[in-house]
Amino acid sequence: MADFIPADPKLFFSKNNPLDPRLGDLVKTAVEGADVVILGYPDDEGIQLNGGREGAALGPIEIRNWLYRTTPHPRRAMKAFADLGDLEINGSVLERHEVARAFAKKLLEQNLQLLTFGGGNDYAYCDGLAFLEANKGKRPLIINIDAHLDVRDMSAGPTSGTPFYRLLESGNVFEFVEIGVQGQCNSTHHWDYVEKKGGKIISFEEIQESGRSLTEYVVQMLGESLLRKRPTFLALDIDVMAFPFAVGASASWPIGLLPQDLMALLQVLMKRLDVRVFGIYEVSPPLDMASGTAKLAAQFAHGFLHHV
Repeated sequence: MADFIPADPKLFFSKNNPLDPRLGDLVKTAVEGADVVILGYPDDEGIQLNGGREGAALGPIEIRNWLYRTTPHPRRAMKAFADLGDLEINGSVLERHEVARAFAKKLLEQNLQLLTFGGGNDYAYCDGLAFLEANKGKRPLIINIDAHLDVRDMSAGPTSGTPFYRLLESGNVFEFVEIGVQGQCNSTHHWDYVEKKGGKIISFEEIQESGRSLTEYVVQMLGESLLRKRPTFLALDIDVMAFPFAVGASASWPIGLLPQDLMALLQVLMKRLDVRVFGIYEVSPPLDMASGTAKLAAQFAHGFLHHV
């Protein structure tokens, strides 16, 4: 635990009213009795190295700020969860990635689920590699919901644009799907690379052209072979959302996914798959308006905690 700093207890909001409990009243600070562990990665150096706007280092604090103000769903069971705090930001980006990977793997090997808050999307590599190492031989699935493919090579270092390149080059066997990818954000070279590696791309444009809802189209394209109970890492870069709903992101675009559509898809994926890790990345509070992006991330996290 030396490499993670406990979350500020002031974030554990309470009304001090047993008739009106909040998640801040229910959070544990040790793994005993927990089903899910929350980790934060307050680091946006990878975004800056990729030419993006800084600010996501403050994402974990602001997502917690809103998540812990929410109430448990009155009619749905909720998983027991613990918050083990934030990665201590020391050393190089690669060194921090290794600390995060090792810590996440240790938790996953205890059969715990992870809910992680970035920070840059480069931490999808840490979460993803830990997930793959803890699920060898189980035909794991990685789903990236993102406007960007994030398969740049390592020539510029471990940036927020490299996590899935690093995973695809890691030597681990897994199936890979990218959802919501936008044509104006990705080069032909990167698109070809994913497909040559056996990955499946479900682009934003084809979803729109299908005339179907996001959930209907994705379920159709994934099919029964992918949508079956199996260990899954679900990575969500908040810039997949349309800009009005993700003002607080380094690289969102005016046209993108809508919150209610993505929430519906997430509910289906979490029901059909065994999601062991759910990572939410690139929420950038300094760029946000009225905390709308952080609140949206908190709602997605709240939904994950209620899928039992």
